Order: sequence, then structure tokens, then C-alpha cells
Amino acid sequence: MSTSFSPPVQAALDMVDEASYTSEPDGTRIPQTSAPAIIATMLDLLDVDPGQRVLEIGTGSGYSTALLSRLVGDTGRVTSVEVIPDLTARAAELLRAHGSRNVELICGDGVKGAPGAVARFDRVIAWATVERIPDEWIRQITPEAVIVTPVNVTGLAKTFAIVRVGRDSENLEPQRLISGGFVEAHDQAVHQWLIPPYGADALTHDDQDRPWWLSATWLRTEGTAATASGEALLDRLIADARTVPGPLAETENPEGFYGYLLATRPAGLTTAALGDPAWRIGYTSPTGAALTSPSDAQHTIHAGDQEALHALTAWAENWRVLGRPGFDRLRPDLQRGEDGSLVRLTL
Repeated sequence: MSTSFSPPVQAALDMVDEASYTSEPDGTRIPQTSAPAIIATMLDLLDVDPGQRVLEIGTGSGYSTALLSRLVGDTGRVTSVEVIPDLTARAAELLRAHGSRNVELICGDGVKGAPGAVARFDRVIAWATVERIPDEWIRQITPEAVIVTPVNVTGLAKTFAIVRVGRDSENLEPQRLISGGFVEAHDQAVHQWLIPPYGADALTHDDQDRPWWLSATWLRTEGTAATASGEALLDRLIADARTVPGPLAETENPEGFYGYLLATRPAGLTTAALGDPAWRIGYTSPTGAALTSPSDAQHTIHAGDQEALHALTAWAENWRVLGRPGFDRLRPDLQRGEDGSLVRLTL
């Protein structure tokens, strides 16, 4: 992640005390807090000018709202939407105390945009991952607006990237792509972080009540047989999983491999969590699983037949044959979906 930012974003970072927004009086950080580096990187992608109107989805701690307030200046306006009432109230008090007078806070579902907005927005930025770029946002932006948002790029849980989309008259044009993502956008407050609010196709709990889940296209066939197969596979992982080396070597880039899998979406592609907060990506079928960490990929958790391991190893070899492409070689494409535009990746 870049640590060198544009002069306007750097000036805003210098003006706003992050800890005063993200820390509670006892010094603990509130859960709805993102790393300053990713916030600043996305603000650079947004390219805000003084005097513009910005719609922010996900007020959270209010830190990013304060940065946006500085970027738009006295002649601009920030409208920030947050689904959790307590966070809205907390951010309002902090922003008022720090002199941000050009901010309007709304408690509601940010996927629906800003209810009752009269003037259109020049910029939209989201701090929660959406399944698609909502039509409601498009209805509320100017003809030359820019949107920066994390978005699901395969339909499977936890498969996301951050995209910058421009608008040319009535058409959306994908412009930039970087790795990264946030908790899924939801119309209700999410009080647990271990099970995604959507996308988990098979779910069970171990004897310590820890959740194990799988997200895979093959689990979405009609009938109960697929669900039963998914739950049986999870039971096998709980009982018999072992850790083996690979599919990547220490010198290889796991982020690039992860991006390649998001773009190619091979049959059997699966995301999963195996009883802990970390999530994994790899191959599953009704008879086996091979799942690795997208941030490491040097070790694989395996259960069942060898087909799963062979598939994951073959994916890694195909990635090497193509020159180990990373996110810099991926392109976002827009596809029309229900109530919005899906984002899919291509090499």
C-alpha cells in the first residue's frame, strides 16, 4: 500500500488527528476502523477537488469523514451515511467538536444512497464492500462523477477488490483497480465478524462452537444434496484436515495469485473460514478440499481425496506460465446485474 500521497490528501492527513476519532477514551480502537494507509490510498483514487459534493458510504469512526471535510473545503459538502445509529451519533459529536461544519450525517442503508438528496454528488466513496455498484448511487451522481468502492468480484464470499469507476454522460467506465476490501455492506448492523452476512453456502460449528463455512458455486445447485455435501466436507475438515506445503514458494507473491484466481474463476474455486477469523481460498468438491491463505499461500489445509490438491497446484502452475500476473495486470469489467452493475476481473 502506498505511503506517498497527493499533496491535498497529505495535507488532510496532517490536519486531522486520527486517534481522536478511532480511539475510545480508554485507548481501545473502535471496531469500525480502517488502516490510515488504505483510507488515504482510496482518497487519492477519488481525486476530490475543493467545492465538490461527496457521498460517503460508511461513516464509521468519522475519521475518513473528517478527511473528506478538509478535502472539499468550506465551499464543498460531505454527506455521510452509516447504518449504525450509535456510530452516527458518536461521529456527529466528534466532527462538531473538531469544527467540521460542511458535513451532513445520515443514519440508514448506504447501499440506497442518501435519501432525499436534492443536489447530485461529484464523488462517491464507500468503506463497505458491495455486491454490485448500486443503481441508487448512479441516480444521485453528476454526469462526470467518480465512484471508488470495494466490490465483490466473483459472487463468492470474501472475494473483493477496490475499483474506481468514472461516469461519462450516462455510461459507467471502470478506470482503476487495486487490491483490498472491507466488511460487507448490509442494511442492518453486523454484530459478529466471523460469518459473512451473505455468500456462505455451507456452515457448521465445531465442538468449541467456532464457525466453519464454505462459499462455492457447486454448493448453489438446487436441492438439499449440495448443502449436505458441503456440511459433510466441513465435518471432514474439522476431523481430518492436515497442513501441507504450497502451492506457492516463499519468493512468490500471494496477492498476485489471489488476483489471478479472482479473474479466472476456475471451476471449484472456493472461499472458506475454518474455525478462526482468517479466511482462505482454494479448491473444493464434494470429496475433498485444498485451501490456502490469500496473504501467504505457502501452506495448504487439505482433507479428502488428492484431486483438490492437484487442482490447486495446477492453478498455481498456470499462474506461473502466464508470468505470475498481479493486480497491475487485471482489468475491471462492468456487467449489468439486478439493481446495479456487477464488477468482474479479466487478465
